[in-house]
Amino acid sequence: MATTTSFNLNKSPSHLLHRAQQIAANHSASALKAAGVTLRQFSVLAALSGNEGVSQSDLVNATGIDRSTLADMVARMEQAGLIKRVASKTDARAKSVSLMAKGRKALEKAQPAVDAADAALFEAMPKTKQDALLSGLTKLVDDAEAPAPTAKATAEPAPVIVAKAKPKAKAKPKAKAKAKAASESKPVIKSKAAPKAKPAAKKKK
Repeated sequence: MATTTSFNLNKSPSHLLHRAQQIAANHSASALKAAGVTLRQFSVLAALSGNEGVSQSDLVNATGIDRSTLADMVARMEQAGLIKRVASKTDARAKSVSLMAKGRKALEKAQPAVDAADAALFEAMPKTKQDALLSGLTKLVDDAEAPAPTAKATAEPAPVIVAKAKPKAKAKPKAKAKAKAASESKPVIKSKAAPKAKPAAKKKK
């Protein structure tokens, strides 16, 4: 029979952070609805405040919203007249995003409610714990979003291994002598001329 491992949700940081975010969203839900924006849209408006003309990539980094979701959000917010997008002056492939007057009014209307929601999360905590929590959350986010260390630009060159030539095998004495004899030119043997025949002696009459 399989056994199940008990999991204590009250000891899970991810679960507790999610619950805290739900509590904050519930505190500000009515005010955000009255302003005509969602909590994520408020994050985009807040990120644009004082940072006019940033790119969508900058908004991804500032809000933590994934790229595809943010692209859809920005398109809808532009249609609603909250923001505007124009071609970037520095990058032809990018768009610069800025607040419109309607978006600035929505931000100003919703911000007090979001501030109140943040305060409600901390109201049961002493000041020292509030600072520690903020510091811990900031470090958690910074560490999670820090770029991974890159490899060294110039790697150390690998050592060059030079193979030594194998020594030639010594020729055996007999083979060496034969090789020497074969390399020397053979002596030229001159043939002796045949002796001339003596004239025949004359017979006496």
